Amino acid sequence: MAKITKKQVSKERNPEKLKKVLKAKGYLSGKAPKGKEVHHKKPVAKGGKTAKKNITVIPKAKHKKIHKNKKGT
Repeated sequence: MAKITKKQVSKERNPEKLKKVLKAKGYLSGKAPKGKEVHHKKPVAKGGKTAKKNITVIPKAKHKKIHKNKKGT
């Protein structure tokens, strides 16, 4: 797998890009609802894109749990 550059990560984490994807997913404000967070199914650091098919909106507690569990792997 090719090394992901800081520039690529920065591009994928661009707030305007995320806002556009969230609007496409039906979140008309371009933000996750209160108590929810945006999660990349395939992490940006591992080559995941900020795209409709790679983004999901999940409860904050679940998001925290997912990332807590991934720190050990």
